[in-house]
Amino acid sequence: MKQLNLSDWKELNNSFPRRLIYHAGIDCGFTVELNYMVNAMLYCLANGYQFQLYSEDANFGTGKGWTEYFAPFCEEVHEAFHHKYNLHRPPTWRRAMKNVVKTRSLSFVFWKLKFLLKSLVGHWLAFRAYGEYVRLSQDVAHEPDKHYHIPALGLNGSYTEAYAMLARMIWQPQPEVQQQMADTKRRLLLPQVYSGVHIRGGDKAQEARLITGRQIIEALHPQEGDSIFALADNYQQLEIVRSEFPQLRIVSLCQPEDQGYSHKAFCTSGPLEKKTAIVRLIVSIDLLLHASKFVGSITTGPSVFIMKQRCAEPSVVAVDCSRDALESVLSLPIDHRAAISAKSLLRPSGYAFLAVLDDEALI
Repeated sequence: MKQLNLSDWKELNNSFPRRLIYHAGIDCGFTVELNYMVNAMLYCLANGYQFQLYSEDANFGTGKGWTEYFAPFCEEVHEAFHHKYNLHRPPTWRRAMKNVVKTRSLSFVFWKLKFLLKSLVGHWLAFRAYGEYVRLSQDVAHEPDKHYHIPALGLNGSYTEAYAMLARMIWQPQPEVQQQMADTKRRLLLPQVYSGVHIRGGDKAQEARLITGRQIIEALHPQEGDSIFALADNYQQLEIVRSEFPQLRIVSLCQPEDQGYSHKAFCTSGPLEKKTAIVRLIVSIDLLLHASKFVGSITTGPSVFIMKQRCAEPSVVAVDCSRDALESVLSLPIDHRAAISAKSLLRPSGYAFLAVLDDEALI
């Protein structure tokens, strides 16, 4: 796949007269936040907005934001009001009213009204700070059906193709993280050719059905003696998989004290603990991006981030979605992906697609 040149992107980005300031690391897991950010970059390219970043309060950082782990790629702003008033785009009124009917509660209406007020304040504060109308994160619209034809970048492709190019362009870890990547690969004695899997546990069960390690390894169709790198968050579950497949060499950065990832616990952890966890995650994702084969789930952030970049490769599959539907499904909101995943796992022969219950597109 063609690689985007960062200098060319910067030149084009800086040429746009209007700007959008994106707030990274608001309240979701690292890879979900990263996915949102790439979507915002695509929105800016398609609509002629200069992309700028606010990330010093990012929930995945310890005060430096994006540049704590990755090389800078755009101008960053530092005004404190972004912390409270630059927000993720919320569900539409239509979706909010469906929740009202479902729960028989007006709480979603009040929540939506509160958000609209905060958004209005955010735009006013931005105008006061910059002397011009500035778009914020809540103004980003997700456009997975859009074709991206941008001659200045040599870009002419679908949403997924454009997404992959931007994601690879900004995935430039800082030297200390790159060093940990090299050290980890040597320590794990990974061969040149290895497979990768993502086995998710922990609080993912709150929004999607958990998938066993056995199901994921079986979908890989490994050969005896294969080396497999596993991104896992539950050491006990990892040990079970190792015992079920003794003919395979399954390595991971998962530690004996890991009992399943909890985003709430992560956000309240100390700076050193948080940074260690994120660097470990970045190293793991990088190893999976370079694995010869990869199996993950359409319900998990790291898997979605990896598969959006590699879904055209036959060796990259989702255990809970057919290959024919994968590219389209990856752009759906989590509740729809969770429903498709659950249906697929109930049908061992494979399930192509689940009709989306409403036509609104969320980030």
